[in-house]
Amino acid sequence: MFFRLNDKADVEAGLFFTLFGGLTAGLSLQYQMGTIAAMGPGMFPLILGIMLTAIGLTILAKGVMAGGETIRSLPLKPAFLITLSLLVFAALVLAVGLVAAVPAQVFIALWASDHFTLKRAIALSIGLLLFCYLVFIYFLGVAVPMIAI
Repeated sequence: MFFRLNDKADVEAGLFFTLFGGLTAGLSLQYQMGTIAAMGPGMFPLILGIMLTAIGLTILAKGVMAGGETIRSLPLKPAFLITLSLLVFAALVLAVGLVAAVPAQVFIALWASDHFTLKRAIALSIGLLLFCYLVFIYFLGVAVPMIAI
């Protein structure tokens, strides 16, 4: 009947989502809400925060009622490499362009996986470059250089 809060993954995840959603909703209140027909800048984060809080409470209730999976320790190598890949992308994208930044990010992020292969990294890099070009440069007109000179 009793449960331990410190060894259930659903309880921990539910608490995280609930707190993060509540914080997002609370911080959004400092912006103008507007109306449903003419939404202000605070409406979207408020709705997202409320939804995230509801999801968090649902996960938390499931973790308390059903037990759930035991918490595992955070794998440090993948967490470090994924974070590093984002930082490398941010440092390279304006300095050298998407053609170098995207493959650098992909290679570093895939290095975190047990299933890393050169073929997979090259294919994913090409696919993401094409996606970034089409969505951000062609359709949205974002001024991100493909190759910075």
